[in-house]
Amino acid sequence: MAKLIQSLLVTLLLGVSVSESFSQSATSSKDPAQWALIYSKNLEKNREQLTKYTWQFKVQVMEGSELLYIDLLEATRDANGKLITKRLEQDMKIKERHGLLSRAGQEKRLAEIEEKIEFIKGVLQSYIYMSRGEVVDFFDNAEVTEAVGYNNALKVDGEDVLKEGDYITLFGDKGTARPLFLTFSVPFNDKLGVDGSIEFRNLRNSNLFYGAQITANFVELKRPGKAKIISLEVESFDYQKK
Repeated sequence: MAKLIQSLLVTLLLGVSVSESFSQSATSSKDPAQWALIYSKNLEKNREQLTKYTWQFKVQVMEGSELLYIDLLEATRDANGKLITKRLEQDMKIKERHGLLSRAGQEKRLAEIEEKIEFIKGVLQSYIYMSRGEVVDFFDNAEVTEAVGYNNALKVDGEDVLKEGDYITLFGDKGTARPLFLTFSVPFNDKLGVDGSIEFRNLRNSNLFYGAQITANFVELKRPGKAKIISLEVESFDYQKK
């Protein structure tokens, strides 16, 4: 379980860097399609720049109102882009909660939770790091408007983007072609879905930006007002040059 969540977090919390030339091109372009192309290039640049940084992230996994797991990890990328992690602290509350269950019962419950976390892992990775073609298709089929509440930003709403039945809203800065905020809703099966959000922040004194706060919640599709089933909260921080 701990190893699975560690893999999940490293995959999720990847910073994104943007070159000055891309920023200038985005600023001068009023065409959403051109913005989308520049945005996709910026996502590619991010992976290259992360080889120069280390960072930390903290995760909390909840079931309803009960805490299952807390983890604190350090992450970086090597010269080949491979992710390297080191656990700093961990607190496995799930063992305390399931201590009285039979071994078979524990394994079944853990397998159910791991399946949901693995699904969230894939969803977040897909939506944060859409390929160039996926970004272009997203914009081609989305409603692109001015973002209310943001200064000089686009709001891009699209459905059936990467999976049938999903819905994505991206808020992006017009001048830099960087993401500001992203929300998504995607079905898990015919009964459950995942609602999530990613808040992006700029790294001080750098062109780097990253997913600072991430949430993902499993909810019942036919009863959205019901309490969350499994919730994930992730915080990324302390980006340092190597």
